[in-house]
Amino acid sequence: MDKIINLLKNFNFTESEAKVYISLLKHGAGTGYEISKNSSVPRSKVYNILTILMDKGCVVISKQTNPINYSAVPIDEFISNIKSNVDRTLDEVKGELINFNQTMDLDNMWYIRGYQNIFNKCKNILSSAKKDVYIQVWREDIDNIYDELKSVEERLDKVVTILYSANNDYDVNLNSYYKHGFEKDKLAESGGRWINIVVDSNEMLFGHIQNDKNAEVIWTKSKPMVFLSKENIRHDAYCLKLIDALNDNVKVKFGDDLEGIRDIFKEHNPK
Repeated sequence: MDKIINLLKNFNFTESEAKVYISLLKHGAGTGYEISKNSSVPRSKVYNILTILMDKGCVVISKQTNPINYSAVPIDEFISNIKSNVDRTLDEVKGELINFNQTMDLDNMWYIRGYQNIFNKCKNILSSAKKDVYIQVWREDIDNIYDELKSVEERLDKVVTILYSANNDYDVNLNSYYKHGFEKDKLAESGGRWINIVVDSNEMLFGHIQNDKNAEVIWTKSKPMVFLSKENIRHDAYCLKLIDALNDNVKVKFGDDLEGIRDIFKEHNPK
């Protein structure tokens, strides 16, 4: 129960308010005395808590009984009320913040730190895509943006997805993507995963994801950086398409794990 109490605190519920609402869900309608007993909220506080929950639209009362009975509103209604309150507050916040808004220098490289912050930004830019999307993403991270990526596939014709996986797990319900392969070497070279997204050839996000506690990316609309990231993903797709077409022949020449392809420092005669 501690988890749900802490979650409800994020929506401006006190611990006592959360306990009372949960108790009503668990035990059904009851009097103030019964609710106090079931929720472990002191009787001296419980009536005030019930009044607050009524004002928040979380509790209803029946005056046909003596003493009065209180009941929790259904869960779906409870969640809907919270969403409405949050949306209304956010609309007010947006309206106020617009008064202070200054144009951002989008040619600068802006750093975003924190795993969830990074994928919140990824969701935002994917949702804004209107023409094309290029993305390199790891299977270990793709669930964070799966809904947005699926929507992009349904909306746009030009989507290139390169999928990496530390465990060779490429099972993702997407229409089209390239399985990268030889990730063990890539992880050893880079020291962790990464994310690379280019949207509408207009903005890019790229950076390192060591784990879900340590991650940092850059985001920019700088044309040279957008071009560089886009070409990186395009050439990744070119190579993977060639390797897939050549199949066993390429393994004979370069080895089962294609190590020969990755060793670009060996002497190479272009003739």
